[in-house]
Amino acid sequence: MKVFNPVKLKYTFILDFIRCLILEVNFFPYDSFRPGQRETLRTCDELLRTSKVLILKAPTGFGKTSVAITLGVSRAPAIHSVRTRNEITPVLRDLTLLRRKLSDLKFSFIHSAHNMCPLIRTGGVEAEDFWINCHFLRDLGRCEYFEISKSVVLSDVESIICSSNNHVDVIRSIVRILKACPYFTLVRLALQSDYVVVTYPYVFTKELFESLFQERGMADYSLIVDEAHMFVDPATIYSYEVSESKIRVAADEVVRYLGGDDRVEGLLNRLLEVASSKSLASGLCLIRGEELGLNDELVEYVIIKALEVKRAVLNELLRSGASLSSVVNSRVAMVKVATLLSRLTDSRFKLFTYRYGDEHYFVTTAVDHEVIKEVLNSYKLVIMMSGTPPPKEFVERVLRLEGVTYVDALELGAKSPYDNIALLLTTQLTSKFEARDESMYELYSQYIRVVDKFIKGVKLVVYPSYEFMNNVIKYLGKGFTERRDTTIEDLMKSLSSNMLIHAVAGGKLCEGVEVTRAGRSLISCVFVAGVPYPQGDDYLKEVLRHLILKVSLSEAKDYVYNLNASIKTLQAIGRSIRSEGDSALVVLGDRRFLYRSLRKYLTLRMFKFVRNLKEFEFYVERLAEELML
Repeated sequence: MKVFNPVKLKYTFILDFIRCLILEVNFFPYDSFRPGQRETLRTCDELLRTSKVLILKAPTGFGKTSVAITLGVSRAPAIHSVRTRNEITPVLRDLTLLRRKLSDLKFSFIHSAHNMCPLIRTGGVEAEDFWINCHFLRDLGRCEYFEISKSVVLSDVESIICSSNNHVDVIRSIVRILKACPYFTLVRLALQSDYVVVTYPYVFTKELFESLFQERGMADYSLIVDEAHMFVDPATIYSYEVSESKIRVAADEVVRYLGGDDRVEGLLNRLLEVASSKSLASGLCLIRGEELGLNDELVEYVIIKALEVKRAVLNELLRSGASLSSVVNSRVAMVKVATLLSRLTDSRFKLFTYRYGDEHYFVTTAVDHEVIKEVLNSYKLVIMMSGTPPPKEFVERVLRLEGVTYVDALELGAKSPYDNIALLLTTQLTSKFEARDESMYELYSQYIRVVDKFIKGVKLVVYPSYEFMNNVIKYLGKGFTERRDTTIEDLMKSLSSNMLIHAVAGGKLCEGVEVTRAGRSLISCVFVAGVPYPQGDDYLKEVLRHLILKVSLSEAKDYVYNLNASIKTLQAIGRSIRSEGDSALVVLGDRRFLYRSLRKYLTLRMFKFVRNLKEFEFYVERLAEELML
């Protein structure tokens, strides 16, 4: 029987208090806290003493980056992973502030090497081609930038990082001032750093992690994952795409550089034949290995032949006296084919095809959440952050992680972004497949016109799919429209203070993008034009097939459909509130948002249900005046 010891209890309390004080004073980047930050930091710190996995739900404007840095630096070395390179700068900004308190703090960042290379032209080569080109030139000792990076004084690099406005300026300054390769210079610094900011591939691709961190293993690092809602869909962690036209180019390369190869050419022809017979415009269609005569040995053979083609191309360029820039920018379609097929030796990845316009595409993607679990389990501890993270039971049962704890910053004093949102739900609209016809598409366009008429600023209209979006906007004829190859840079070039943006839920323009000016959101309205349920295609069937090995069929469908759709909806809404002073109108344009199965995840407070266009116009005009939109 344990004996109560008040002296020991008092001593423990004092130690905990001192630890909290040290954490807040020495490891927090700022001199003051936003509402809920101090309480959340203390709670997370306490839980991480006994837990390996922490889920942090934190709303927009809370400042979760600074909380994560505090937790990570106090558990160094730490890796902070972000979805895109555009999200690196805010982390660097907080780390630079923290360095005022911790003068010996070392930090670095890494993203796609081909986007850092000073020899790459605008719109240059893709990663898989680049690495072969880069390795080839380095082996020959032909890249001066790489050679100089070996001897760069790292304190000079730290000075550049701390004095730069963003990560792009850092890269440019390393080239301009130090004449060195930004990637390998920052890698050298990363190996000596307490905190390293990286994009997702360097965390979730074992080969990239090992190439970057070399002697250190994943188990040596604490891992912070931003945008952790991505874990709901395994395809967001790994997906690789090749077009039909690239397959044809690859076939030509085999003939030109290898004098032909029956095995490779036969496989490429079978790919084209299968795609032609199976590609669907509305979703992904599974291609089974036996349909292609594909096995592990043939995959390995294709990889070897792709490297032979690549070597021949590079040697030809060097013999012709081509510039180093031409060499490093050279592309070989066979390399893309080899990359597409390389993952298929793992049963957790599948090959699919689909049609977009007149072109067929091939996609290799993860279909099993075990791919995510395997990586996360390898780290010392994991902090998952998001405004819409997956539920604790999902992480425990689907990702099968142990020692999971969950912290909601809203319960600890954080301000809710939804306090500044007026929400309308339209019961006349639905994107349900059975209801999709020209009259419904036109009705959606009429509702969107009302929003465009009365609401000033940027109006973000979010659709469940490209097909549905295209059917609606043909009745509108205005606004910036997202395509599959649209980039955030494309949007920013077209951005104006009063415009419509048409985007697909879960895409580049609905997650992680900041449409702001002076810290304030330019988006004054988010119109969710249909519940963004995933398409019931072969990809979804494969994900469900793996999920039901862990949970019941009804639970698996709930996660795949309702949880997924809710997260995409909330992420889209979150684009409109980026600071405490922002306010917005949100329209849920589908009566199915009334379903309890969706509302349990959305947890949104409705302002008004509207039954028809006339009612909708009345409330939109009224809210535009009240919210000064």
